[in-house]
Parts: sequence; structure tokens; C-alpha cells
Amino acid sequence: MRLLYAFIFISVFSNIFGQGKRVQIVFDVKLSAVEEMGKKLNIGSVYLYQNGKLIDSTVTQTGRCLFNLDTGYVYKIEFSKHDYVSKYLVVETTELPKEYKRKSRIKVNVGLFKNRKELAMKFLSNKPIGIASYNYTEKKIAWNHAYTDKIVEEIVDATLVFTRDKEKGKRDNF
Repeated sequence: MRLLYAFIFISVFSNIFGQGKRVQIVFDVKLSAVEEMGKKLNIGSVYLYQNGKLIDSTVTQTGRCLFNLDTGYVYKIEFSKHDYVSKYLVVETTELPKEYKRKSRIKVNVGLFKNRKELAMKFLSNKPIGIASYNYTEKKIAWNHAYTDKIVEEIVDATLVFTRDKEKGKRDNF
């Protein structure tokens, strides 16, 4: 009987102790409108996928939302609004070292721009605009800025092609 009580005590103690060490990663996002110089974007939808499965969604009323992310998963966070180009981010919480701090916050600003049929932005449905994973140099979950820079270049190139074609069309009308 003592063995049973000892087992129960150890189980309860390890559960309490284990919960105290749980890592909490808060994903804090602010949605804004690109055309309005970063003004918050109300009534936007945000979808949270964990390893490819939709686990949560929200409609922002204030242009801001928070999600708690667990360790050991790959998250896709998708942002959309009617008449705007949808974008998504990837956050990898896999391969965190054991000494990773228990509480952390990932802050990000996501700018959505109005959808125009002439803009060739289909690539954004297949490519995240940013990828975050554990960076051993910085000792935190950090954004891969080199990747994001490439995606921003693609967006700028698509916008410039649209602008050039639009300007060329105006000149041809004279």
C-alpha cells in the first residue's frame, strides 16, 4: 500500500512540476493596411494551423490578435481580409533547446494590401512571407530576414510590373 501512495505522490508531484516548466510562446500580431501607411486593419481574419491542421481562428476587431503556441510544432498563421491579398507566416517551435526560456513573445506587424486583378500575387498563396525558427546565435525564435527580403523583392517586382504596364497603357492611349 505504501508503494501505491508513493507512486501517486510522485505522479502528482511530477505533473505539478512539469506544468511549471511548460514553455509558453505568445504570438502577437498587428494587422495593418499598406495603402494607408500602416493604419490598423480592423475586421481581418486570422487562421492558425498546427502541423497543417486548422486549430483556431479569429476575426480581429482591433487589428491585433494573440495566439499561444506550444513547442514541437510547425505553425502556419494566415491573414486575410475581403478585397485584400492574403498572406501567411510559418513559425517553427520544433528543436528548441532544453534551456529555452519558459515565456517568450513573438511580435510581428503584417501589412495587407488591396487586391487588384492585374497584380500577379498568386505566389503568396504558396510561399510564406516570413519564417521563424529557433536561432542558436540569438538564443530565441527569430525571423529569417534573408528569406523575407526575397519575398519582399518578389512583391515589389510584381508591383513594378503592374505599374509599368499601367503607365505603358496610358502612353499608348495618346
